[in-house]
Amino acid sequence: MILTLGSAAFCGHAQQQFELDGQVNDLRNDDTIYLIYTVDNKQVADSSTVQDGRFVFKGQLQYPVAATLVRNYGPEELKNIQGRTLDLFKFYLEPTKFQVQAADSLKNASVVNSPLNQQYASLKRILKPTDDQFDALNKEYGALPEEQKKDSVTFNRLLQREKQILNDSYLAYLDFIRQYPESYLSLISLQYIAAQSEVNDKATKAYDSLADSLKGTPLAKDIQVLLAAPKKTSVGQVAPDFAQNTPDGKTVRLGDFRGKYVLIDFWASWCGPCREENPNVVAAYNRFKDQGFEIIGVSLDSEERKEAWLNAIQKDQLTWTQVSDLKGWDNAVAKLYGIRAIPANILLDPEGNIMAKDLREGKLQQKLAEIFQAP
Repeated sequence: MILTLGSAAFCGHAQQQFELDGQVNDLRNDDTIYLIYTVDNKQVADSSTVQDGRFVFKGQLQYPVAATLVRNYGPEELKNIQGRTLDLFKFYLEPTKFQVQAADSLKNASVVNSPLNQQYASLKRILKPTDDQFDALNKEYGALPEEQKKDSVTFNRLLQREKQILNDSYLAYLDFIRQYPESYLSLISLQYIAAQSEVNDKATKAYDSLADSLKGTPLAKDIQVLLAAPKKTSVGQVAPDFAQNTPDGKTVRLGDFRGKYVLIDFWASWCGPCREENPNVVAAYNRFKDQGFEIIGVSLDSEERKEAWLNAIQKDQLTWTQVSDLKGWDNAVAKLYGIRAIPANILLDPEGNIMAKDLREGKLQQKLAEIFQAP
């Protein structure tokens, strides 16, 4: 039973059949297994009823996608689940026939006859050292007393360590790409790191080393845009122009705001840190909007979250211009500017030159006070 349809494509740019044959011996008869993944920014959810530990999924797919198998909880139920342990398994769905097997539960499953998932196992091994470091850092932060968590010196020290671990993880992805230049998973890995300025030159060389068969895919074209972003959006460059629609369908161009200081603010209704940062942005806007300061909010919400986007605008009192193409992380402006994490912002001068990036908390008001010589 397919709940929401979507489409995507790999070999020969044509839809191909996938067939997933699952066998998990300890599942109960009449358990429902859900297969959930996203294609073209639309969630796809299929379900299969278990009989004698077996479940089967078939469908059409063009390119491999990240997917999840979940026991007895569909997408709608997952939205409202809190504090409950789920039996689930994350893997890559690819257009081939393969098996998912386990003795007791989905969480202990393995994939058989799937080359991409064998490569995914290799990638997880390569990333394990940095994943372990991230886990240790999060535990260290969680164990701190509340006062220390609020201490800027402590926070910045942990932030620098996090950045170093991130940089190490980028190098780990590059190591995987060098080992598997013909793997679609290398494209997916490159998409993650392409816009990171710390490894941009190495990522460009990694892209050049990929098999030609990968370079004709839509994802490869996205990666080319991301690879170009760090140089195009560095401080001192003229910000690339763009156009997107407001919630009521009006097209807004960045160039329309020439003559004012403009903050391009990347956020989304589902992003907790973005919502926490919004009061700081509101305070800055209310203080300086009459002195030549404007904001363009670019939302990374999806079409199915449009109502949540509109509600967040109202609830957070974001009274400046808001735009989105409602394509989530595929937002064209986010890709153009190399935005792979939010919240993020870019401050432009009246000529459209990039002055500063990622002005969070009080730093935005501080910078604007310098510009407008405010006390």
